[in-house]
Amino acid sequence: MPDFGTLGSGAAILTGFALRLGARRLTTAYVFVLAGMVAPYESFAGSSAANGTPPTPVVGVSGLAGSQWNELLGLDDVPPPRWPSGRCGWSDPWSSPDVSLVVLNEHGGRVSWSHVLDLIAFDRTGWDGYTDIYIMHADGRVVAGLTSGRNGVPQGHNGNPEWHPSGELIVFQAQDTELELPPYPDGLDRFVAGPGVGVNNNIWLASADGSRFWQVTAVEALHGTLHPHFSSDGSKLMWSQMIVPVTDPAAGRMGEWVIQLADFALVNDEPTVSNLHTLRPGGQQLYETQEFSPDGNMILFSAAPYGGYYYDMENYLVDIDSGHVVQLTANDEWDEQAHFTADAEHIVWVSSEGIPQLRARSLAELIDNPPQLDYWIMNTDGSDQRRLTGFNDPSSHDHIEIEGGVGLGDFDFGPDGRTLVAKMRRGISGESTVLITFD
Repeated sequence: MPDFGTLGSGAAILTGFALRLGARRLTTAYVFVLAGMVAPYESFAGSSAANGTPPTPVVGVSGLAGSQWNELLGLDDVPPPRWPSGRCGWSDPWSSPDVSLVVLNEHGGRVSWSHVLDLIAFDRTGWDGYTDIYIMHADGRVVAGLTSGRNGVPQGHNGNPEWHPSGELIVFQAQDTELELPPYPDGLDRFVAGPGVGVNNNIWLASADGSRFWQVTAVEALHGTLHPHFSSDGSKLMWSQMIVPVTDPAAGRMGEWVIQLADFALVNDEPTVSNLHTLRPGGQQLYETQEFSPDGNMILFSAAPYGGYYYDMENYLVDIDSGHVVQLTANDEWDEQAHFTADAEHIVWVSSEGIPQLRARSLAELIDNPPQLDYWIMNTDGSDQRRLTGFNDPSSHDHIEIEGGVGLGDFDFGPDGRTLVAKMRRGISGESTVLITFD
């Protein structure tokens, strides 16, 4: 999905915010998060960097480290966020949950939560307009930067991280800066090369301490990749790949995409990708891989038909062996970013359903009118679909009152199964990494 609101990144990284919220059900913690705050380096992957140096620390926009920001602002320390623990074991835990919201990192983006390490990988656009990957604790304390300033990985956009279940590796997208960009005006060329659109992006792997990198794909100019994901046992890797570029008149406005599925293994501490298969379930134009089913036998994905656009995306499940496809949503809305709940009995996804808004039909319109999206939940067969959050609903206790509404994006459930880390856009621009807990 294009992550609208990141074009011309002039939004402040060093900030906190208070939202105008409806009373009662939505609890919001006011958290002052510093982009420059760095905890002492921890070898959380169980190994140190090969050259003996720790991962690149996150540095403020003026080159100030976290302690210098604190001194500048007169802070002794950054208070930890307040966030409630989830409750599990209800007879119907998703019937009518209360929603709690905590901002972890301003200007943060796409996310992945390692349950083994209890660490969150996320991407964030810097002041140079490029996206990089960072790692933080679940309370918002940044541990390290993974890609910024690193030898061995391209220094364009790097984003869309996903932890390997072992916690030893992270798969992500990296822009090949040597490939020509599409002839778009006003900075759109750089925008589409970001991890939200994926033009000229390849799939890469990194050791969790950022000491080693491996390139998986090598796309041609104006092609690209999106949404790499591991299976829950780590034996499979999938991603979406553009095979006909957006500049080809036959490909319409989104290019032509497929799903790539491969076997994955660690052999003598070296990652191995093999047995590559190309899938086109249902014969769609755009595919966005979302997640493997917990048993690894099915792929959850969103797709748009030929001639369609992002508001035509629906969610699907495909059986890997048989190729049987089940359409889960059919509402002519923006439906994507779907994930299984911890008990594997439900699927949560983002949707524009029930939110009045301009249905943009071009990239330029989407930049000016990014989608307003809330979380929905359904059974794994697509039945019993219901809205889970009401951030864009003025009648809801969850409502966030802001011009341009709220756009919920990429998310991942935490170890308790009731808390998720997510990308949230508030208004026309400005993204944050947040924790949302359902009680």
